[in-house]
Amino acid sequence: MFSFKGQKESPSKCYVTHANLPKYIDSEQPPIKRKPFSTILNQAFNHTVLRDMFDTRKDNEEIYNTIWYTIESQIKHVRYSRVFLPLSALLEADFFNNYIKTGNVLMLSEGRPGIDNLYSLKDGLLRLELPKEVYERAGLVGKPIRDGGRKHMKTRYAIEINLRLPSMLHGKKGFERILWASKNVLNHSVTWLFYDFGGKNDSTSLTASQPIEKHHPITKVCEPRTVHLPSVLVPSMQKMHQSLLLPSIDIEETATDLLEWFDLILLESPRVRSNDSIDPYLCRYSVPESEGPRDMVKVTWQGFVPALWVRSLFLELLKAMKTLKHNDNWFALSVKAFETEAVDGIDGYTLLRLPSRSGVSDEDKAKVDYVLWEMATTP
Repeated sequence: MFSFKGQKESPSKCYVTHANLPKYIDSEQPPIKRKPFSTILNQAFNHTVLRDMFDTRKDNEEIYNTIWYTIESQIKHVRYSRVFLPLSALLEADFFNNYIKTGNVLMLSEGRPGIDNLYSLKDGLLRLELPKEVYERAGLVGKPIRDGGRKHMKTRYAIEINLRLPSMLHGKKGFERILWASKNVLNHSVTWLFYDFGGKNDSTSLTASQPIEKHHPITKVCEPRTVHLPSVLVPSMQKMHQSLLLPSIDIEETATDLLEWFDLILLESPRVRSNDSIDPYLCRYSVPESEGPRDMVKVTWQGFVPALWVRSLFLELLKAMKTLKHNDNWFALSVKAFETEAVDGIDGYTLLRLPSRSGVSDEDKAKVDYVLWEMATTP
């Protein structure tokens, strides 16, 4: 129904960024144009968030409590709904005024980009991706987009409408044109994922006074799933950090090795375990620059996760890392997105907060480096 990447498909491009985080980050007004924050915010429709870090409960229970339980108390639960309704329902008076004009919701319809009709709503901006024949019947102004086929054939169009403009009111000519298209052309009911930024996130039920309730939504909560991974061979992050400061050829190799190791962790592969005894004829993989076995913990959220929630999680993790006495701690955050663009769309990213470098001045130790991998789809 919703467009997940197939298991046999892999992104054909990966963009890697290695840079410093700002020395001071205001949690109330974090940066929005600087990476990695711009990458987090630009990927609005996420279905999986994974967090990796050391499982330090056996060494120091206080550290684990500081890192995880404190964070869990600060971030809100992700509560979203799955609802079946037509596009015209978004333009009804109660829904339009409560969720779009005065409120803020995130919505994504079913459909495969480049093939089906695909609708999305973010920050009041309604985006409609339509095939050429439907676009011409709808009578709305859009622009051609790439669909992965022949470059000079215009077969897909994207229409973007800011529903928060003052002119977007019932009775206005432009609004009535959108309403006509939704009732006469785009009139099929589809399944939507719905997240209300202004709703309560500590309940699994909706109140009867909410406009969406009359459409009988199914409400769900993203519960974290924790997996403890014992005896995992971990790359030496200090050596990896030093390698990232070398010329670009060495950086590419180091970044590739790290990303491959993280993907194996996410898959809970036995190839990264210290007790793995697979025949090297079947698999020749070895952990790069291994510093020995460590216990790790992986936490996964699955559902409809907005970018603002991911940013809050990232900020809380950064804040918690500053409270630790040791500088050799690190964490990784992997986020997978719903596919909303057939070409050049970011399918997900992995963000690694590196430990402080050893053997450098106090000024350099205070710098916090990160590595960001962005996976993109190309035809």
